[in-house]
Order: sequence, then C-alpha cells, then structure tokens
Amino acid sequence: MKKTKNIAKLFTRIIRWSEEDNCYIGSLPEIAPNCCHGDTIADVLSQLDDIAEISLANCTACGIPYDPPGSALIIINGGGKNSSSAQLVLSLRRSLGLNQGDFAAALGVSQSTLSKWETGARRPDAAAHKLLRILRDHPNLIGA
Repeated sequence: MKKTKNIAKLFTRIIRWSEEDNCYIGSLPEIAPNCCHGDTIADVLSQLDDIAEISLANCTACGIPYDPPGSALIIINGGGKNSSSAQLVLSLRRSLGLNQGDFAAALGVSQSTLSKWETGARRPDAAAHKLLRILRDHPNLIGA
C-alpha cells in the first residue's frame, strides 16, 4: 500500500483557478482531467493525491498495466483567487475615497478583515464578494 501511495504521488497534477466556478480545479492528465475542485490549492492537492492513489490501486488490483508516472505540479494562475479579490477590494475602496476603517464599517466587517482582504492574506466569502462587485458597479449605494 505504501508503494502504491508513493507511486501515486508522482502523477502530474495541474491546478488552475476558474473565475467561472470561483474555485481551483484539479486535474490528473494521465488519469482524470478536471476531476476535483476546492477553495485552496492544498484542498485540491489532497483530493488529487486520493484520486491518484485510488486509481493506481484499482489498476493494480485488476491487473491493468499503467505507464510509470512522470512527476510534475503545474499551478496555472495560482494567485488568481486572492489577487483578484485583493485588487477588487483595494481599487473599490480607493475609488470611493474611503480609508480602511470607514470602508470596513460600511461593509460591516472589521478593519483587520478588510486589511487581510486587501493584501490577499484572506479573501471575502461569496456573499461579501458579491456585495463588493455590486458596489463596484453601483458606487452610489455605499452612502445609502
């Protein structure tokens, strides 16, 4: 079992950010393209490990030959999620002419949370992200 796990870790993994799905998409090109998704790269890597291990164990159990895997991790637009959110928050706050404290109060979040959003250390949840996009498109609502 340990040998299978070690071999499974050698399959190529591709992780890409999907703006459409608002999540990371994971692929094992030799086994299963677009086979999982998650909120973080770590989540997707864990799922890819499990999928590769299960697929390899099934091949071994059924006597199906497989090509020895290469070894690659490819992250496409890996910073997409947090960097695009950070840019949205920062550019929106600046366009409204608000400091962090005032903008955080208007959004109903702490200044610490807003600061983390702006630096990309954290990202807004789905509801907050939607609110930010609405405010971007209708900045007059911030004073309402």
